[in-house]
Amino acid sequence: MLNELVLKLSASKLDDRFGQLVRESFLLGSLLALFDGLSKRLKSLNFAPRLGQSLNTLSFLILLVLFAALGLPQFASDKEALALIALAAGGIYLVSRLLGSGSTFKFNMMDLMVALYLGANIISSISSHYLPQSIKGLSKVAVYTLSYFLLKASLLDRKERLPWYLSAALLSGLAVSLYGLYQYKIGVAPLATWEDPTVENKGTRIYSTLGNPNLLAGYLLPLAPLALAMSTYIGKAKSKLRFLISPLFLITAIITAVAIFLTGSRGGYLSIIGTGGFIVLALSVYFFSKKPKLIAPSALIFLAVAAALYAALHFLMPTFEQRLASIFAGSEHSSNAYRMHVWRASMAMFADNWWLGVGSGNSAFRLAYGLYMKSGFDALGTYCVPLEVGVETGILGLVSFGLLILFSFARAHLLFYKDSNLSYLALGLAAALVSLMVQGMVDTVFYRPQVHFLFWLVIAAISALSSQEESRGTEPEPGENSEKCQN
Repeated sequence: MLNELVLKLSASKLDDRFGQLVRESFLLGSLLALFDGLSKRLKSLNFAPRLGQSLNTLSFLILLVLFAALGLPQFASDKEALALIALAAGGIYLVSRLLGSGSTFKFNMMDLMVALYLGANIISSISSHYLPQSIKGLSKVAVYTLSYFLLKASLLDRKERLPWYLSAALLSGLAVSLYGLYQYKIGVAPLATWEDPTVENKGTRIYSTLGNPNLLAGYLLPLAPLALAMSTYIGKAKSKLRFLISPLFLITAIITAVAIFLTGSRGGYLSIIGTGGFIVLALSVYFFSKKPKLIAPSALIFLAVAAALYAALHFLMPTFEQRLASIFAGSEHSSNAYRMHVWRASMAMFADNWWLGVGSGNSAFRLAYGLYMKSGFDALGTYCVPLEVGVETGILGLVSFGLLILFSFARAHLLFYKDSNLSYLALGLAAALVSLMVQGMVDTVFYRPQVHFLFWLVIAAISALSSQEESRGTEPEPGENSEKCQN
């Protein structure tokens, strides 16, 4: 029953029909036919296949460099350089496809949602009162959405590339985390006033190479569950080195989680709780459906561990306990009060611009926000991702983005139950998405390139893996998933 419902929510049964409509459409179909015709002519050249494959590999390597470089300090402020790296990889990949490299791109409903989201940004920007600023924001959205299609195409060519992409990102995250731990050891001074001294005591908050503890948390949050997933994935592999590599990923997950904790990011704390709860719930449903007798003892163990963690937090780390408790201090905490003012103003903005939005990007947002804000509460964004999407792009952008997230979770669920080789990678991708969405409900770092590129990698990975499963015709029938997972 559950899997049948999730199958409907994933809209995967509409993928083939949508792909057919794309190729039969006048505009896109004509462009694809023109591209295929040109590709056939170029493939007839003797050097084309080998050169095409070499360029395909070069594009893959450039993308590895992109994810490995996300944590470098120079990219904390120089955002255009990361966009140029992504565009270079995309241009090289397009040439490789013209020369006959790569597999056929399989369109699915997730692609439609991404296209609608981009379309909503285009409409919002063109109709905005702040056209120059909106065009600047639109260019960023275009780079990210094109990166999605590039990453998906790369993974459709070879799904074995996904562990490499994740490993590159995790290597960067590990280095950033270790530097953050060093900052905590030396008691690094804050770069700004991040605590409210009337509610909590000051403590060391690490920010590593990114210059902002909330940004550091947002960057590391998806990496922690992905490191756990990679540890399990490598542990199940047939490689002789799995007993060496798998523990390294586990250690990376632990170090990353500790670094997130030391950022003092309250959105990060909420995300840790939400992501941990999601993983526990997913695994509980899976394992207890097979062994229901273990539910009671497992619940007792879980409660005991939770009580022990709370006691350790209370007696050993009172500063962090105060930081966590300040989440529920309401408007008594200055940061909470600030967000509440921004949320109220942003909701008024959405109510007045719900059809088309105010325009893409934070520059257009800030100009429009000035008409609604309470004096003294300026903001770079809404501090809530769904609200930000709605304010910038209107109802079309909000609905398409929401459906994209829904389709992603549903397809990750199906992957978990029907492909034992990819099950824990699928769980890790879904958990990474949970971590981004939970923090995104209370913070604005989601749109920073260090976080946003990881978001589109997660979305592209789920889309590509689900397309490959559909192409093999392994769509599960209701009631068959448990047996498949036991094999």
